[in-house]
Amino acid sequence: MNIIHDKYIIQNETYLKGMILTNGIVFTQNALNVALIEKAKIQNQVYNMPINSEANRPQELIITNRKDNYSTVVSCVSPVDESKAVIIDADYSGELLAIVNKKILDDVVIHYVQEPTYYHKRITNGELVKRYVSACGLDELDILPWKGCSISKPCRFCGVNNYIRRGDVTATAVASSICFWNKRSYDYLRNLQEAINIALKDACYKEHFHLILIAGNLANDKLDLECRIFSEIAQFIMPLAGHKSREGIVAVISPPNDINLLRLLKNSGVTNVVFNLEAVTEEGFKKYCPGKNDLGFNYFMDRLNAAVDIFGKGHVWSNLVLGLESVDLMLPECEALAERGVVMSANVLHFDKGNTLDCGAPELGDVVNFFFELERINSKHNFIPFYCAKALRTSLTNEAHEKRIVLK
Repeated sequence: MNIIHDKYIIQNETYLKGMILTNGIVFTQNALNVALIEKAKIQNQVYNMPINSEANRPQELIITNRKDNYSTVVSCVSPVDESKAVIIDADYSGELLAIVNKKILDDVVIHYVQEPTYYHKRITNGELVKRYVSACGLDELDILPWKGCSISKPCRFCGVNNYIRRGDVTATAVASSICFWNKRSYDYLRNLQEAINIALKDACYKEHFHLILIAGNLANDKLDLECRIFSEIAQFIMPLAGHKSREGIVAVISPPNDINLLRLLKNSGVTNVVFNLEAVTEEGFKKYCPGKNDLGFNYFMDRLNAAVDIFGKGHVWSNLVLGLESVDLMLPECEALAERGVVMSANVLHFDKGNTLDCGAPELGDVVNFFFELERINSKHNFIPFYCAKALRTSLTNEAHEKRIVLK
């Protein structure tokens, strides 16, 4: 049985994902016992971790519709108000149950996303493979060449600099001098090669995978260096995995000061470039992304336009944080960017350790409405959403595209 919410009919697995993203999860002890049995992936602590949670909290669930076997992955968001949270429990047989508004949700099968086996494997020099690559969602293969962010002022929803460990290569260190990267690039690239070859044997990438090059920003005046480093890495990994990935190589990056360097990214093998605006109105951008605003709203807009000329329509993406601005303000701006050739998406706002926000999470109705209307916008231009429903763990973009949300 589907769920009717406002003017929409929502498939059960998508409804559950939406409720988790807007209200969070509370796990019973029975459910946590199952997490150990299923070898659940726990918090990566790569660039975020939910507030009010511990490092051993399960990271993601995979939810499958019993009737048609459609599956999606959701992040195990921590609740701000536990009285509204989705409760994940387990019955006597160990089957996970979702309790929403005090009722068990029918027709869904729930499992934890398992920790990839490569997380415990090591490369020749003794380092863990996961120091070089990691998996977000079920099937992302994420490459993070450094930890943290050295932008002039952090985005207010971000807590990335809270997850730097002793021995990590940091954005601040890389930005300190081009010599720093030059001295370590040879060893880094060869270690990365070995890590990728090990990771790609994992079962989580059997169906397909999404190869994503991503990191926190270097300092505002070092974004050209960041672009050159990303280009060097992309050129190196293209023969290893770029041609096997579903989208080729995706580079999530703040755009360079020198617009001409965008062509270097393209020539290095990057197929899709992502400049995340986070907030799509000038007012919201200024309020929630003060470091990016030091570069300028038009700085990003100009480079999105230039990137479309180089990579082509549909190959330039930008992500937003749904909940920072009203849906009524967001959708017209998304439509204007789509007209220029930029594919838009959003992650539902969740609260990470280290955030300095002054707003609350969006309501389910706003989330469903936004993604339904965004799909209408993107479909006009034959744009396909980012990645897939098993990778985008905090978004309903793919679910809307795949008609899991329809009008009554």
